[in-house]
Amino acid sequence: MNRIVFGTLRRRWLRTLLVGLSTLIAFMLLGFFLAIRHGFAVGPMQVGADLVLLEPVGGTSGLPLGSLSTIRAFPGVRTAVGIDGTGMRYGADLHPMTVEGLSPHAFLQLSGVVQLGELARPAAQTWLADPIGALVSQKAAQRYSWEVGQTIILHTLGSGPPRDLTVHIDGVLAKSKGVSPTGEVNLHLDYFRRWSHSDTVGFMFIQVRHPRQADAVAQAIQLKFANSTTPVTTQSFKSLLQGMAERLADVNALTSVVIVASLFGLFLICFNTLIHSVSERLGEFALLKAIGFAPPRLLWLVFLEALLVIVPAAAAGMLCAQLLIHGVAGTKLDLPGIMLTRAAVAESAFSAIGLAIVSSVLPALRIMHVDCAQTLRRG
Repeated sequence: MNRIVFGTLRRRWLRTLLVGLSTLIAFMLLGFFLAIRHGFAVGPMQVGADLVLLEPVGGTSGLPLGSLSTIRAFPGVRTAVGIDGTGMRYGADLHPMTVEGLSPHAFLQLSGVVQLGELARPAAQTWLADPIGALVSQKAAQRYSWEVGQTIILHTLGSGPPRDLTVHIDGVLAKSKGVSPTGEVNLHLDYFRRWSHSDTVGFMFIQVRHPRQADAVAQAIQLKFANSTTPVTTQSFKSLLQGMAERLADVNALTSVVIVASLFGLFLICFNTLIHSVSERLGEFALLKAIGFAPPRLLWLVFLEALLVIVPAAAAGMLCAQLLIHGVAGTKLDLPGIMLTRAAVAESAFSAIGLAIVSSVLPALRIMHVDCAQTLRRG
């Protein structure tokens, strides 16, 4: 009996191919949006759950450098990175780049770039020992053809008097999937302060000892500085990411609409194809029924045809979704958790089987009620 189904698929190979391609595209979208939904659901919990962003109220003036030691001694704080920066340019390129001064030891501890493999340990040690050393982003290094060991001169922007900044490249920071408060060129905070003649930092990243304490520590720090000459505003990075996601869109609702729409469209294609295939072969089914084939066996023929068209194409679509996630989401989005989970794969498998069942119900019922004598008489 199965050879009947395979023979039909071979004879109608173009129709089978088109339905398979439609299924592949639909399940590729299904897998991709399920991964996006998972990323927005768990990403804010995985990335920066132990980080707090501290900025001066209004952002018009910097934070005194002395407040950095106060923050580090605050209960529940593991470390804090003071950051100050400006826009500069390199060579004749007028495109501005972000140059930042960072607290070096605290930055390496907080960002974990060495542990994550985004910066080689020897390069980190060289940078710590080099007063004018710089860690540059991978994107900037590729754009300007910078190499480790090279000394470069950066130029100020604007119409004021030029003030060149000489730095020595000690390492290249690979693209980060974590939370690394870095610009395109990252210097020692002391060197940047001496060059800029500033005793302030623009903002701080604070790492707390336990992620569950992040919101409480943020509120306590904000309260402590409320009556100082430089009041601050604090926000846990988890809250910041979740707020951004909520402002951009309701991700769950958006992905649900796309998933339902794609599956419904695929159902219409599969149902129309299957009902047309059964209509073409009513005489064949009537003959099988007349010579004694039981109704369950005839129903199996219809379901098997739907299964063979949908399930392999759905599996190929999930593989394409994995490639799309790795090639697009992995490079364009820094939020972790964008991945095909086992639950997403299981959901897709049940969707494929359910789609095959639903698409074959009405065609199967038509076969069950076919009048063998009348159908065979018509030929």
